[in-house]
Amino acid sequence: MWGAAVYGAEADGKDLTRGCKQDHQCDQLEPSSWFCYLVNQSWTGDWNFLTVQLARTSEDEDGDPDLYGLFTGGTSGQDQRPTNATYGYDFRETSAASHAIVVQKVRKADFEDKNYSGAYLCVKGYGSTATTYALRADYTRCPSDFTDDGQELMCSSLVSAPASGKRYTGCSADGVCSCKPPYQKPLPEVYKGLGFEECSATVTSIGDTELTIAKPFVKEHEVVETRGWSFYEFNVTDQDFQVVVNVAEEEDSACGEASGYFEVFLKYGQPPGWHYGQWDFRQAYQYYQTEQDKDQEVKFDAQTEGFQTGTWFAGVEGDDHSDCKYTITINKFECPLNCSGRGTCVHASNGTRSCDCQQGFFGRECANEALALAYNKPVTKAEALFEYDYYSLPEVASAALQNTVEVKVQASFSSADGYSDWVSARPELLLLKGDNAIEPTTANYTYKHILEVQNTVYEIGLGPSQLKEGLWRIAIYNPMRLYQIGYKLTAVKLAHCLNDCSGHGSCDDNGTCQCNSNWAGGDCSVNQAGGGGCQEGSHKSTAMPGKHATGYSTCACSGSTCEYTDSNTQVACDEGYTIQGSQKVGNKYVGGTCVKSSGGKSGTSAVGVFLWVLFSILLSFTVSGALLWLQQAGFLSMTWENIRNRLTRGRGALDESLYHELSMDTGF
Repeated sequence: MWGAAVYGAEADGKDLTRGCKQDHQCDQLEPSSWFCYLVNQSWTGDWNFLTVQLARTSEDEDGDPDLYGLFTGGTSGQDQRPTNATYGYDFRETSAASHAIVVQKVRKADFEDKNYSGAYLCVKGYGSTATTYALRADYTRCPSDFTDDGQELMCSSLVSAPASGKRYTGCSADGVCSCKPPYQKPLPEVYKGLGFEECSATVTSIGDTELTIAKPFVKEHEVVETRGWSFYEFNVTDQDFQVVVNVAEEEDSACGEASGYFEVFLKYGQPPGWHYGQWDFRQAYQYYQTEQDKDQEVKFDAQTEGFQTGTWFAGVEGDDHSDCKYTITINKFECPLNCSGRGTCVHASNGTRSCDCQQGFFGRECANEALALAYNKPVTKAEALFEYDYYSLPEVASAALQNTVEVKVQASFSSADGYSDWVSARPELLLLKGDNAIEPTTANYTYKHILEVQNTVYEIGLGPSQLKEGLWRIAIYNPMRLYQIGYKLTAVKLAHCLNDCSGHGSCDDNGTCQCNSNWAGGDCSVNQAGGGGCQEGSHKSTAMPGKHATGYSTCACSGSTCEYTDSNTQVACDEGYTIQGSQKVGNKYVGGTCVKSSGGKSGTSAVGVFLWVLFSILLSFTVSGALLWLQQAGFLSMTWENIRNRLTRGRGALDESLYHELSMDTGF
């Protein structure tokens, strides 16, 4: 049963509670209580709009007054009365819980073939907290509104403003405002609800000389009104490959507070709206965009479906809580983002354009950069919002491919935000062998590993058969971009050298032996004579002027270092001289001098000649050539006794004088 108070009131733009609040406290609303106001107006009167403002005036934000409206009287509403139910009303506004001030606009044309004599405007207290309120209403010919402090607007202009301060020049009988520039419609037909009916939307026409490939259009300190639109009209030509529109909220703007919104839309040929089908492009939702980052960017190019040359409109839709202050920038580019200043624009013969990125940058716009990941130096990132993070391995050299080298990429992740068991998606470790222009993605990779469990290390291993020369890039992919994740990433390179370099060198990270001094070969097993190196047990000749002899020092090794001794360990008389005055001790002759031969055995027997030829070869060949010759002859690692035995084998006894020439003590 209806028991709420109903007060008669006049819809003149002033507070309807002014006549009853002093005696009846009708502006104080208890939970679940109702107050109603009957505002009469002939249906055939000179009006097209009924505008109602409900303002919560109590400081307690928990109060929630809701508005319900019901037309009554006349031939269509003789029996219509408000009830305690919240259904059956002609219009309502119930968002006061999140908005201190709400406005309901009703068009008479929406109630075609009706005939009423007035309307009940009812306020109900919702929830458990009492609240106070103010209620204003007016019947007007053209669209009207109220400022937050209750001043009435007509065609978005103060009713009390002089003609020069109004946005319109007149109001037609059918309720259309004749708006002045820049508030007038740019075309005869536009989408309804954009603000052109009430002169609240603005249109800025950008001339062809104001916006070119070489010259961006920039306008600071722009303002879009609460729940309003600002539009920018510009032209796209055949020379323009890409258009980028950026709207950056300025620091002193209150736009985007609480649950408000702030968006940019683009439409070909007419101003866009926010409903589906009323725009061609809008910003793709950025899952990793923070609440503090309200900037919007929309871009499209000749390779995007929907691109056309001709007239385009960019529309900025304002917040529903407050006016928005921003800077708008519109750029035209001949290549994607002009390659971000990190590459060269390439014009293909088929008309397409692409970027040839500088070293270290990649992606369609050369906007991506991979951080260098050194081997055995882990990278740790704190939890953050992102989609892809990129890294690059040190380039694999061709030397590494000739040897046994393997690379391991290891990663683990953590997330306090999400990735619970019920979330099927998981971060991914991606590895791509490619060139400078491409990056690993979920659609383009060489190897992939899904990181299933938090704080668990997963690994992609590249063995010798999988490792390829050139550039390898790594990506950490976060599929749930609303969730922050952190990670640890490590690259490990393992090199295995042949025979562990035979103990005569070190193995570098390409699997190549770096041999110690005097050692050579793929496994450092070849000992090089010369240059300070020698084969252990070999001899080096030294002329002994005045003694008619040649001394031979012996090569001795200590660890991996081999060198000839400072003193002669063997002496041989020069040709034409023979030893005299020596004594045989064991297998050596000690003492003696070389004297000119007077005949007989002079040390120039056939075998002696052979050995002197051998020494001549050693002195004339290069060190490596001599070593090779000796090795082929079978002498390389033989003692002098071995040489004697080989030379005498099958040829008779060795000339005794030559033997003690070779074996004479260095006391000579």
